[in-house]
Amino acid sequence: LDILGYDAVDIGTLADSWRSEPGTPVYCKPYFGEVPEDVSLDKTMEWIFQAPGVPIPADRVRELTATVVRPAGGSFSIADWR
Repeated sequence: LDILGYDAVDIGTLADSWRSEPGTPVYCKPYFGEVPEDVSLDKTMEWIFQAPGVPIPADRVRELTATVVRPAGGSFSIADWR
């Protein structure tokens, strides 16, 4: 990973892995940058697949995963991406 320029980030135990599941602040969104405000929710995925990736530092990954609070019911939604 170091040779490729990536950092491995320890975000906790397997039981804490929900902190990086779809809909959480660290899942994909930081790597796409900000979705333009004029893009509808229906077109968000299309925009994401065309946007260039943005690297984020390991400290930012730690910060984002530390702020996640699991919602009642235990799952996140695509609407949480915006």
